[in-house]
Amino acid sequence: MHRSLKFVFAFLFCFHLATLQAESHHPQEFLRSIKGSKDEGMQIVNHFCISCHGVKPLIQLGAPKVNDENEWGPRVKQGIKVLLQHTEEGVNAMPARGGCFECSDEQLDLAILAMLPESLKHVILNKQKDHK
Repeated sequence: MHRSLKFVFAFLFCFHLATLQAESHHPQEFLRSIKGSKDEGMQIVNHFCISCHGVKPLIQLGAPKVNDENEWGPRVKQGIKVLLQHTEEGVNAMPARGGCFECSDEQLDLAILAMLPESLKHVILNKQKDHK
């Protein structure tokens, strides 16, 4: 009986924490509040992407780290269309849209650019200009 009460208490405690998390996670409000800001892309990265793409990621799955030219270089060489496709559909352990289902396509573009080192941002931006 004592063991059952511990299990019930643990379950209720975890359930309570989960509902608190759900109540406090309002991505639409967050995205609306940063829309158009100078660092919108980086704020999205810090909110949705940094657990896997951080310099010292909380979840180590081999995702390219923010500003790491060696890790992003081969991906950029594949082209912006491939980067966007991987972001849209997900790749390896990354979920579709990088887990930011509320992000617009433009916001996902900004997040990708925010993760790239400056030298590779210029490559992407120049290729986009050439196609317009």
